[in-house]
Amino acid sequence: MSRPNDTKGQIFEKEHRILAASKVFLEKDFKEFSPEELRQEYEVLSQTYGELLGEVKLLTSVSDRLQNRLNRANETVVKRNEELKETHDLLNKTKIAKKATNVVLVAAVMFFLVSEWMVDPLVVNLGTLWGHSISLFLKFGLAISLPFAKKVLEHFLLQTANQPVQDLT
Repeated sequence: MSRPNDTKGQIFEKEHRILAASKVFLEKDFKEFSPEELRQEYEVLSQTYGELLGEVKLLTSVSDRLQNRLNRANETVVKRNEELKETHDLLNKTKIAKKATNVVLVAAVMFFLVSEWMVDPLVVNLGTLWGHSISLFLKFGLAISLPFAKKVLEHFLLQTANQPVQDLT
């Protein structure tokens, strides 16, 4: 397998030969050459320069197009990365909301069960109307507080999830 530096010399071999010949030509006294010989040497240099200029323009054009494609691809990657981060955050919030809902509902069911088993018999002894009213009021208060309890729990869980993980090493 050839290396890029090895092929670089091969690519510009013709140009190096022309440059070396031109330097040798310049070291000589111009009086030794006829105007036709000077013209021929100038033509060779002009033709070689024109070819090199064409190659440089082509390479620059290709390079510019590739750079533009790379820039567009990079912008797409950045945009998709932002979308992915937003989706990940939304997924985390959804998972936390689901977890908070489950915890609050389990707590509410437990409260109702404990209420039915322990509190209701005690409150009913206070009197029929007062006992049932207090029992219903407690259950109504619990039902009203469920959304608030869910929000508080969600906030706590989000704060816990957003804390950076500490390095234990």
